Amino acid sequence: MNGPDTADETSFYLDYEMQVDATRDAVSKLARDVLQYEWADYLRRFPPDGPQTWDHLDSGKPWGRVTPRTWDVGRNHGFDVHFEHYPTPRALQRGQLRFELHLEDGLSGDADFSGDSPYTALRGRIIEAIERVRQESDEVPHGDFGTGRTIWWSDYRFTAGDTVAYYEKLREALSEHAVFVDAVSEALRTSVGQ
Repeated sequence: MNGPDTADETSFYLDYEMQVDATRDAVSKLARDVLQYEWADYLRRFPPDGPQTWDHLDSGKPWGRVTPRTWDVGRNHGFDVHFEHYPTPRALQRGQLRFELHLEDGLSGDADFSGDSPYTALRGRIIEAIERVRQESDEVPHGDFGTGRTIWWSDYRFTAGDTVAYYEKLREALSEHAVFVDAVSEALRTSVGQ
């Protein structure tokens, strides 16, 4: 009584598992071979709204950095302030873009946020500047303050598996967060004494 039906069900579930695994493998390959490499080219072809000139760093990796050129003033003093996103298989599978504003050591990547370090001071200035923007502007992006090197973060949803939808959400995130660029620039100039 259980013989043929059980074998058919087992075969069905095994086929289903194999299809799910194949789909996951295909999405992972798409993220590694396409998403991680093409996001920067897409932003060059279709730049975010606003007057900023953007640099696109770390193409081909499971993270990407985007920074307005006006923040280069900090880099000369060891402050690496940038927006970061994660073009990973998991992000593509879930249809979720994590977008963060980071402050890192421009040389080693590991900034010291303990005590009275210059990174702690700059982080405080950037948070104060963003708070002012949030109070004064009607067009502030959704998000929240983070900890350590992550000053601010936002999550964006897009159609899972669609690389162009990911690129468009990244472009949208940069356009929305451009409202922070001048405030962060001022905090950087204050920190480096310019």
